[in-house]
Amino acid sequence: MTSESSLSALTGKTGGSADQVESAITSAIPSLIGSMTKNASSSDGAKSLLGALSQHKDTNSISSQIENADEEDGGKIIGKIMGGDKDDFISKIASKSGLNLGQTNSVLSSIAPAILSFISDMAKPDTPESQAKEAAERAEKAASDDSSFLGGFFKSFLKSGDDKEDDGKSDSDSGFDGGDLLGMLKKFM
Repeated sequence: MTSESSLSALTGKTGGSADQVESAITSAIPSLIGSMTKNASSSDGAKSLLGALSQHKDTNSISSQIENADEEDGGKIIGKIMGGDKDDFISKIASKSGLNLGQTNSVLSSIAPAILSFISDMAKPDTPESQAKEAAERAEKAASDDSSFLGGFFKSFLKSGDDKEDDGKSDSDSGFDGGDLLGMLKKFM
């Protein structure tokens, strides 16, 4: 999501600088993942998130998904994830990034469907065949997309607890991480 092509798409949409857009993305992801994890900790929340994931299975590149994002749908996704805190969340991200509220809303609404597509792909049920196929696909994707956001920052949220490196830093303000989220989702699949 912070690859040159993704940032270019978002700066074109928002008029913000690449540094501002990247700051917005890297500030927003931990809170979004944490909120999704918290929401998925209940049966109803997990079912709701699984329903959203089933509607977001885009296999195009992340930059293509961002460039062609349905911002209205993305805004609804942000609203579902953040609930009543949506406006405060957007304001905090705007303040941290230097973007105005409209630009920040556009960035978040553009990345939200791509985030769900990525999580949807990662949350598939595990079978020996699917695990082998997914491992090969991830290795191929990581090799070709290593400089992008998926090759780095966001991928760290989706590692399982056993795979996580302990660097003494929290992944998000909420204390939840993507491994928690994927584990909860797979229980309900």
